[in-house]
Amino acid sequence: MAKRKKKSIYDFSEEAIKKRRTFPTPRLILLIALIIVQVFFVLFMIFYEPTPQDKIEKYEIFVTPKDDGTLDIEYKIRWMPLDTSEPLSWVYIGVPNPEYTVLEYSSNIKSIEKYYDDYDMCHMDIEFKNNYVANQVFNFSVKINQRYMLCEDNGNKFYELVPCWFNSINVESYSFNWYDNGKISSSNSATKNGNWLNWSGSMEAGEYRLLRVNYSEFNAPTVRYQSFDDSGVGNSLEDDKWTAVFFGILIISFCFIVELFIIDCFVSYHRGRGFFRGYGHHMYIYGRSNPKYKEAEVRHNASHGGRGHGGGGCACACACACAGGGRAGCSQKDVGCRA
Repeated sequence: MAKRKKKSIYDFSEEAIKKRRTFPTPRLILLIALIIVQVFFVLFMIFYEPTPQDKIEKYEIFVTPKDDGTLDIEYKIRWMPLDTSEPLSWVYIGVPNPEYTVLEYSSNIKSIEKYYDDYDMCHMDIEFKNNYVANQVFNFSVKINQRYMLCEDNGNKFYELVPCWFNSINVESYSFNWYDNGKISSSNSATKNGNWLNWSGSMEAGEYRLLRVNYSEFNAPTVRYQSFDDSGVGNSLEDDKWTAVFFGILIISFCFIVELFIIDCFVSYHRGRGFFRGYGHHMYIYGRSNPKYKEAEVRHNASHGGRGHGGGGCACACACACAGGGRAGCSQKDVGCRA
């Protein structure tokens, strides 16, 4: 009785490989997990909104020009901390230039010091007597006399003031008021209430308002006019949003690349070959073959005389490889920037 010929484990025919393959269950689980991750980051990018540490409910300024050209500026602010991790004990309020004198301030303020940030912008460093916790609304006020503000350009005397803005805090309501002494020739104010010019509305983080008031006559020393430089203006909350979107896209793209290889496993299982692999044998992208498969193929070719039956295996491997393809002023706690 003739002995039955034992089937070689190095049989690389399409039929033999299809029989040996198994369903890639672990990769299916990984694929589902990656899809869940992608859906999570898509929803995260859509609905994520950075949370500011504080909110300004009301922001008022009253500006009174003096006969010597200086400005008395009174700040009245209603502030609400939102950060639950630490209480608020101080804020910065930006001023036009460091030549100012503090005239008075509210009773809940402990001290006011002159402060320069890394961009050489000047602020009032206001320290409070008490610490204010999240959702605790409080009011404070400061009145200063600001020097070197009256400008002259081609014989025209005017003031141009940008009240401090907040790069990381939304202002629900603002009202900027300028006293009219009867010598104002024009301004860019929206309305006038009695003797007060008024600018009002709301501002998102990083927004500012430029107040321009021209005078028909003003006998006081003037300074050289310099146009407003808005290089320090920016919505840091929006920047945080785009940073989150960038990293979300990065993670989603990485998951997609991994998913291509996993899908290739399923195609290989059902068809006997995939986009990036030969008949059931793992092939990395760009046609680089699995080392274990290559080792087995070499042994198989060597055991069959090298060029005889092995020639067919080589042609198949080459065909599979060719059929594949290749193919981003301001601290969270405070902060007004210089006008």
